[in-house]
Amino acid sequence: MTLATTPRRRIALVAPARYPIREPYAGGLEAFCHTLVRAVRSLGHTVDLYAAAGSQGHVRDVELPGISWSRDPLEASDTAYPPGARAAEDAAFHRLARHLAREGYDIVHNNSLTPVLFEHPLPLLTTLHTPALPEVQDAIAAAGPRAGRFTAVSAATAADWVLPRPATVIPNGVDTDLWRPGPGGEAAVWFGRIVPEKGLHLAMDACRRAGIPLLFAGRVGDHRYFSTEIVPRMTGQAATWVGELDHVGLQTLVSQCHVCLVTPRWEEPFGLVAFEAMACGTPVAAFRRGGLGELLTSAPAALAVPDDVESLAAAVHVAAGIDRPVVREWVVRHHSLTQVARRYAELYSEVPTR
Repeated sequence: MTLATTPRRRIALVAPARYPIREPYAGGLEAFCHTLVRAVRSLGHTVDLYAAAGSQGHVRDVELPGISWSRDPLEASDTAYPPGARAAEDAAFHRLARHLAREGYDIVHNNSLTPVLFEHPLPLLTTLHTPALPEVQDAIAAAGPRAGRFTAVSAATAADWVLPRPATVIPNGVDTDLWRPGPGGEAAVWFGRIVPEKGLHLAMDACRRAGIPLLFAGRVGDHRYFSTEIVPRMTGQAATWVGELDHVGLQTLVSQCHVCLVTPRWEEPFGLVAFEAMACGTPVAAFRRGGLGELLTSAPAALAVPDDVESLAAAVHVAAGIDRPVVREWVVRHHSLTQVARRYAELYSEVPTR
């Protein structure tokens, strides 16, 4: 089915519940949801965003509660829950599911990490953004064919799940009008969530070994990790934290840097920051791990042995020699947001309505 013959759909896009969908984004998943909503709307579909309180442009009458660590900020993490928060989140998703059924959407595009939606009769299309989560996997198994259709952001991620039918692999896309090329510079850059699984401390060690200063930006998602592993490495001018930036600020920073380090310590499903950096023309040195390693294998990028600082330092020097226009052109050709939105629009027409 071509784009011209794809019927216009009424779509509910369900975001993850932990953080608001607004800039500065809490992470790549939140950024994906917001940018995809705009891109799919531009194709003529009606898209309603369901997300946490405090989001931008969402349906306010049926909000998800979000997570607040205000009573114990030092315990904050991106995976745990403060007391009572998990039960409140599950209850909110049950209310949302009943609302979605009453509204009669053509498609419910689920990007959340909850098992709850699989317990309700909805026309689901679920995008898998993470390796298999036991509770969600169990809910999918219990639902069987009623679980709907699935996409995954990489083949590596798709392979980690057991599904009623194979997932369609649709890698994430980058808004190449926003992430524009820049002149480069002298420093390296790292940006993303500052949590142990993102491996910022290894990027800091590699840049010190490579003899290049590092600028890093992002939200502190684990305060203990930040205080014990990051702050002690911020000596002299070796590494500088520039805070949490919105996309405009990040584009300015990244486009004026020499090379970008991407250092996952888990099986990274996609690694959006790598593609955002490349859209700025900034070459990437990354650990060859998960979907990130899969998708960058044929890219103008330098891949390193996972968790190996020496290998990463060598990859920094290799990446620094890659031509910036070549890097930018590869992302435009393979990972533009417009291409991704069109692929989803075509897939929406294949999801059976209920």
